Amino acid sequence: MENSAVILIIPSASYRTSAFITAVKKLDLKVLVISDKSQVFSGKYPDNLIIMNFHHWKDRLDEISEWSERNGLKAVIGVDEESIVLAANISNYLNKEHNPVDSVLLTKDKYLMRIELKKAGICSPWFKRFPVHESPKKIINEIIFPCVIKPTFLSASRGVIRVNTIKELSDGFKTLNDLLSLEEIRKRGGDQSDWILVEEYIPGKEVAIEGIVSEGKLKVLAVFDKPEPLVGPTFEETIFVTPSILPEKTLYSLFETAEIAVNTLGIVKGPVHIEIRINSSGNYILECASRSIGGICSNVLEFHGGMSLEELILRSYLGRNVEKTKLTDTAKGVMMMPNEKSGILKEIRGVEDALNVKGVTDLQITLKPGENLEPLPKGDRYLGFIFAEDKDQELVIKALKNAWSKIAVVLENV
Repeated sequence: MENSAVILIIPSASYRTSAFITAVKKLDLKVLVISDKSQVFSGKYPDNLIIMNFHHWKDRLDEISEWSERNGLKAVIGVDEESIVLAANISNYLNKEHNPVDSVLLTKDKYLMRIELKKAGICSPWFKRFPVHESPKKIINEIIFPCVIKPTFLSASRGVIRVNTIKELSDGFKTLNDLLSLEEIRKRGGDQSDWILVEEYIPGKEVAIEGIVSEGKLKVLAVFDKPEPLVGPTFEETIFVTPSILPEKTLYSLFETAEIAVNTLGIVKGPVHIEIRINSSGNYILECASRSIGGICSNVLEFHGGMSLEELILRSYLGRNVEKTKLTDTAKGVMMMPNEKSGILKEIRGVEDALNVKGVTDLQITLKPGENLEPLPKGDRYLGFIFAEDKDQELVIKALKNAWSKIAVVLENV
């Protein structure tokens, strides 16, 4: 693998910078990093960093092509949600194997994805798309409560709201109207900012599947149970634990659903992150993203031989066989530390006490003093991440909750 070259597209707000750069170094790869702003690693890679507007990517194609030809480029990789479309476009231009641009766009439009998955026979809630400025009173006869309203393109549960009454529907539409009118949101979403998706609320247990696709075939790497109830009104995910304790028959059914979704959406290469709800009616896909798990949650996944998820993704893109790769045997979990307050962060206390909790292996704070805190549905950032490991899932969950109980969030007085 020595002397292989890759392009990593890393948005400035990404949590994934360190993990991917570490994996690149371990594999001794040549790398060109493309970002929208200067990164902390720019000093280490002064000759291999392109700063550009992701929307005007064609303006830098000559520079990208020259580097690619000179270094023998093998793959273009978008490390998270905000870079996967650009990675597909550049791959297409450079004639490198990647998911088709249309397939990646499908995974980023919840409405269009719903249409395709329903056509494929996957369990589907009723759903309908409405203009963001639509009066809820005018559409009340088209709505069945309880339902969920959401933007069609945002991730990490941002803007996702359960509503049970016409009053909650009106309040929810106003909240999303405010969110979707923000300049940074409109810049990201374009025409998708003009729509709200309304769909049936799906009760049941929720899981996440982490996988890698090669030549259109899905390999499941991990199944995360989500032990905390996600019933609304917002859907802030907190604890992910793997391996799942679901029965083998249920897991097999989930794998079948995930593979149908991957094939339906035309995903042929690279990582996938799939969210599914399970109830007596079947398996309902909530999300099928052509990227890996968000935040720094991937730190919880360690494969035999000390391989990280990021290293596995790179190996897969480079054509290496990862079919026999397996997770280490112990139960592991991550808590995305919820952002429960609005205001300016002054400090976070109790970190040392949390780290001393039996089973806790790491705790990383990702917000800095002076930064603004905004809970869901408008916010999109976590305070940080707590990691734990033990002999079974129950002990991991206990450790994560115990550690979180030690944390105190202090806001500035304004």
